[in-house]
Amino acid sequence: MATKKECIRFFFISKYSFITGYEIKSVNPTEFACVGETVSLKTVVTGAEEEFVVEWLNESRRPVVENKHFSMNRTVLTINNALPLHNGLYYAAARYVTQDYHSAFTIILLKVKGI
Repeated sequence: MATKKECIRFFFISKYSFITGYEIKSVNPTEFACVGETVSLKTVVTGAEEEFVVEWLNESRRPVVENKHFSMNRTVLTINNALPLHNGLYYAAARYVTQDYHSAFTIILLKVKGI
């Protein structure tokens, strides 16, 4: 079992933008998270010239579904009662509401350790 000090959530941040002129990036690159804690993956979109949406995708690039563990508030994905099965990549993909494709995204690697 890991100690509290070892329960660190690591972010790998990658931003990608086509010719849209806006970008999405992580707000907090590192935080502490152990099994049972609440983890918030926060992003910010800059340079957007019109209304946008952020969609959260899991490692298999499927939409994250809200349930007792996951809740979303535009640019924030909150994981309640974090478990090791929540480990993996999360994609925050941004698009203008008038588009049907994502034109900017950031990748966040979540690692949850037990205590």
